[in-house]
This record gives sequence, structure tokens and C-alpha cells, in this order.
Amino acid sequence: MAEVFAIHKAIDYVLDNELYDVKLVSDSRSALMAVESLSDNREFIWQIKKRLKDREDIKLMWVRDHKGEMGNERAYLLAKEASNRDLIDVQFTYSKVQIRNINNKKLTDNWQCRWMQSKNGKWTRLIYPEINMTRLGADLYYNQIITGHGIFGAFENRMFGEDCKCQCGEDETIKHILMECPVWAPQRDKLPKSWLVKEVHELVHLPGFKTYAVNIVKYLFYPHSANWTD
Repeated sequence: MAEVFAIHKAIDYVLDNELYDVKLVSDSRSALMAVESLSDNREFIWQIKKRLKDREDIKLMWVRDHKGEMGNERAYLLAKEASNRDLIDVQFTYSKVQIRNINNKKLTDNWQCRWMQSKNGKWTRLIYPEINMTRLGADLYYNQIITGHGIFGAFENRMFGEDCKCQCGEDETIKHILMECPVWAPQRDKLPKSWLVKEVHELVHLPGFKTYAVNIVKYLFYPHSANWTD
């Protein structure tokens, strides 16, 4: 925006001193593109467009920076000097993109804070500690694993008071079913040994483990639906 302001001030100088057939040179492509844009209607840029429309003899040109152009090098030194000043004498309004980015940052920060402080979703928070705007693609069976809800006996006991034990007689928690239960030992033996010393929430994003876990959940729903060949 500083480059746009420089163009604005240069045009003011041209008009105040009644200069004609002027070429204004800038090394900022983004500033020149903003002035030429049909969609950028920020106040500063709109004023530049209006002035240029009334003065077709004022031409804007681009020059590569640090190539020995006297005016460009002088402008660089002045800009560097101004950046070291404590006093800020020019304020710019935010663009639509900047406003959207600022608001998105506030929303995600607030969301992250609420997520970390929530008393609910402790299991899911282990899997997804950081919130993300990307839509999560999952299915019925995988959702059981990442939420801890649904078919698992420990959840049904907590929600409905039902005594839902595992086939082996132990409490049917997610960890027990996927990592400890002897019923699923043949399927678990096919997993890499390094996985067996990790926690479930560290493994659920791995495609191979996801396939293994989803097949078990499918079996808990429909005993003949699991595909153990994957």
C-alpha cells in the first residue's frame, strides 16, 4: 500500500505544479496492477483512477528495481529512511482480503481456544489437537473411532448404563478392541510391530491402520461385512 500512496502523492505533485506529458515510474508491479484493476475500489486507489481518467497524459510505467535508475534508487533510500521513523503519519484502510484474513484469524483463534478448554471431546482432541478449516471426509465406521461414540461397549455403558462387554469379557474400549483384545490378534499381527507400542490416537491417520480399524468396526456392526483381505 505504501507504493500506491507514493503514486498518489506523485500525481498530486504533477497536478499542483501543472506538469504535462508525465511518466510516473514505479518498481511495484502489485501497485500498478491495483491501479489498473477494475475490481479494486479502495478509496486511495479510486482517487488515483479518477485523477488518471481526467489526465490521460499521465502515464504509469514499471521499472525493475536496483538497476541503477537514479529516481528509483533515490526512492528506495527515502523509503528505507521513512521505515525507521517512530512517527506513523499515514494510515491505510484494510482491503477486503485483509479484512477477511483478519476475521478468519480471529475466528480460528477463538475456535481453537474453545476447543482446548472444552470439557467434551477429550478423545477426539487427542486425534485433532489443532482445529482446521478443511472439511473432514470420513464415514460411519471411521467416525466411531475418531469420536469414541457408537458401537463401542464403553460408550454404550456410559450413555445408557448397559453392560456391554467385549467378546473376550473385558471392557470394550477403543484401545482394548484395536490394540489388546485377543479376538483380533490374528488381524493385529499383520500390522507393523512399531505400531503396537503406540497409542491409538497416534495411529488413526495412517491408511493401513485406518483400514484395519474400520474393518473391526464394520464387524461389530455387521459380522459378515468386514473385508480382511485389505
